[in-house]
Amino acid sequence: MKTKYLLLIMLWGAVLFACTNAEPLKDALYFTGTENSPTVKYTVDGPADIGVTVSASCQAMGDQLIKVKVDPDKLEGYNAEYGKKYKIVPVEDYMLSNDEIVLKAGENISEQLIFSLLRTTNFEEGVIYCVPITITNVTGDMPVMESSRTIYLVLNQVMVVKAATLYRTNMKLAFEDDPALASVPQVTMEARVKVNNFAAINPYISTVMGVEEEFLLRFGDVTIKPNQIQLAGGGYPVTGKTEFEVNKWYHLAVVFDGSSIKLYVNGELDGQVDAPRGPITLCGKTDKRRFCIGSSLDSRYFDGVISEVRVWKKALTQSEIQNNMCYISPDNYQDMIAYWRFNEGEGDVVRDWTGNGWDINKTLNWVEGVRLSLIHI
Repeated sequence: MKTKYLLLIMLWGAVLFACTNAEPLKDALYFTGTENSPTVKYTVDGPADIGVTVSASCQAMGDQLIKVKVDPDKLEGYNAEYGKKYKIVPVEDYMLSNDEIVLKAGENISEQLIFSLLRTTNFEEGVIYCVPITITNVTGDMPVMESSRTIYLVLNQVMVVKAATLYRTNMKLAFEDDPALASVPQVTMEARVKVNNFAAINPYISTVMGVEEEFLLRFGDVTIKPNQIQLAGGGYPVTGKTEFEVNKWYHLAVVFDGSSIKLYVNGELDGQVDAPRGPITLCGKTDKRRFCIGSSLDSRYFDGVISEVRVWKKALTQSEIQNNMCYISPDNYQDMIAYWRFNEGEGDVVRDWTGNGWDINKTLNWVEGVRLSLIHI
């Protein structure tokens, strides 16, 4: 069954925009919803109908006949400006209900144009798609606000994946076998997590991954709430602002760029600290202090579900994090130390997709049919 979306912009909002918007255009037309940004995001899980309208900053004195078209050539410039890697929807997978819409005299909002996404079966895994729709001509007496001449419909694809349940699970990595990992100038760690239970006893720590006393991503501590995320170790701890909920998926990322540490939650900056420390060591001093996923010090276990765990030897930008929260294409493996998707669903080996040999031998419980959005709206 198709999902139906509407751009619900009230008439009063259109009139208010005319009075407060900084662009000095009087009696102008613009795509509804693009007052502050040309981007409008939708989550799609199969075929969908999306309603698009054009608004007027003031009531139209006469009928405005507005010609529109899908304009794939706009996407390259958009990606460059906003640091995205969106792809255009294949032409055979969508249609517009019309190539013109009418905003009638005395009205502020036009009739609706329907963008129909016919199928998603041709969508590539992990790719975010975008459809630019442009006003090409207006027959009437109102100009078009240039900053809102094109609306970019970003289609947030839902992925159905497998994931691993962790409970009192200890997955140690012998990173000390690679001398280069004893001194890494820049590091990023990422994971998708859903917490079942936060730690309820002192020291209230649920470890996601990392190296104890060096670079450890964890929930909780005696000085913070059990449902707050923290990067601990190395003398420069940073705690995020978000208070996490149980049974809800989040994307986590921590970035050390050589001079600062930043925490991201769902692609948004959640905490940062200046950290003029030296390079990171990912090698544990003892077996108990090795790089580990799901625990630290053979305790402080993470109780929840995990997927898309990555360790990088570079500092990812915010755009890079946002573009790849559910999937990384093989084209981007060159700066990764390890990448565990946790999507095997069976067996006792968690594959390192980089080919660097950091497979994990562990019997796990698997969760089927996990539905994840590529971007958070």
